[in-house]
Amino acid sequence: MANKVIERRTYDDWKLFCEQVQDSTAVNISETAEAQTARKKRALKDYAFFFNTYLPVFSDNGKTECADFHINLANEVELKKRPESDPNKIAIAEWPREHAKSVHVTIGIPMWKIARKTLTGMLLMGKNEDDAANLLSDIQAQLQFNALFIHDFGDQFNFGDWQDGDFTTKEGIRFLAFGRDQSPRGARKGQLRPNYGAVDDVDDDVIVNNQKRVKKIVARILGAMFFGLDTRGGTLVVAGNRIHAQSILAHMVGDIKPGAPKREGIYHSKIYAIDPKTGRPAWWQRYTLAMIMSKVKAAGVFGRTEFFHENHVEGEIFKDAMLHWIKMWHLIRLYTMIIGYFDPSFENNPTSDFKAVRVWGGLNTSSGDWQRHCLKSFVRRAPIIDAFAWMSAINDKLPPGVAILWYMEKQFTNKLFMDALSAHNKERIANGKKQLVVLLDETQKDPKYIRMVQMQPSYLNGENYYNLDEMYNPDMIEGNNQLKGIEPGYQTPDDAPDADQGAWNLLDQHKPSANFRPIIGRVQKQNRL
Repeated sequence: MANKVIERRTYDDWKLFCEQVQDSTAVNISETAEAQTARKKRALKDYAFFFNTYLPVFSDNGKTECADFHINLANEVELKKRPESDPNKIAIAEWPREHAKSVHVTIGIPMWKIARKTLTGMLLMGKNEDDAANLLSDIQAQLQFNALFIHDFGDQFNFGDWQDGDFTTKEGIRFLAFGRDQSPRGARKGQLRPNYGAVDDVDDDVIVNNQKRVKKIVARILGAMFFGLDTRGGTLVVAGNRIHAQSILAHMVGDIKPGAPKREGIYHSKIYAIDPKTGRPAWWQRYTLAMIMSKVKAAGVFGRTEFFHENHVEGEIFKDAMLHWIKMWHLIRLYTMIIGYFDPSFENNPTSDFKAVRVWGGLNTSSGDWQRHCLKSFVRRAPIIDAFAWMSAINDKLPPGVAILWYMEKQFTNKLFMDALSAHNKERIANGKKQLVVLLDETQKDPKYIRMVQMQPSYLNGENYYNLDEMYNPDMIEGNNQLKGIEPGYQTPDDAPDADQGAWNLLDQHKPSANFRPIIGRVQKQNRL
């Protein structure tokens, strides 16, 4: 994210927000006591209902529903029972930009805890003191001017200036804001030690490039801040998106290097703007797929950081300059052969390999040059059945007279995959659709690294092209990032480039002889894949 200067909000700005809170939470004076009791009872158990009912200023006046990941985090923090031997919790909300990290972590969940009478105090760390105070002033506005919340759960605010980032409720619950370079020591108010801490978006483009400072902030979070919470049941929630492989947030999770384990015992909610398993927006209640893709396309590679926690990858062997993008659909009938190659993985869990399917077409140009065109890409940690469904969906959209020859790399677990394919085809037949035919590639292969690196001369010669219409497709980006990650001693996923090499090996067998010259006529316009 940009390293912009954060200043304390003005009084006029805060006053306007307070008026919006008050106007959006008017109390129905004709409401019955039974209706009020029913609302309160449901709100104490149902976070989504609580949020939309009492905090409509953050949900388009209650019109935008909470996402599942908002609800899951709130339930994890507030409702999940903890063993007496381990009453403390660290939760990481690694959510994309514009997915309400700050609203839920610094306002929604604390307000729900106040209503449920489980909050004894709150510490809030921001980039600096002004940033943290601005966030905390939103809670103060709710406690002072949220008419419906006050009507149902009582008058809460006692004293404190909204500008100070330090106020206390009538029940002695203290709220304290501070910057990442400050210490929260001495935050206890009387007998009440805070039991909730929030760290909001403390990474920026400057600090992530200074690992000494990053580690110092991590030590402060896990030291003075976490230990400033009540040991009998404190919860620390860190919210942000991963703008750097070794950011503060990444250090809090623990997986700062490929293969590195996560911090033991944390609850980690990692959300992508587009769910890699379903292909739909994670917050589908607010955003359409077109909205997300439009913004990613406009931002280019930077959209991957903000929406998908990925940093731009510039390879050591395979570089951006080697990836050429052109329109391809109008060429669909001209390919000598189209190969779809599936590199499967055995397990489906966060640390497993990706399931990668890459579709390559071979084209002999009018000048006799051989080109390989990557038309489609499926690169996800997903169930095997999803890959077969994707392949069948591609088949269903092909124009008459065009076919893809599908291959799957031979594995020691072939029966598992073939059983899944059989089940998929039974469903296809039941729905009156053609079966998916997938052949096993039994080619004897050299070591994987050697095979992949041997693709480099072809890239240097400009023989390979990628579908311009797929340039901002998450599967295409993931696959190409894996290609660019191949280097000596690499520890990054390599399923997509492995699939590329397998497809090339089969595709090049259909390369016309050197004296062949194609005759290319007019191509009829077809629907896009």
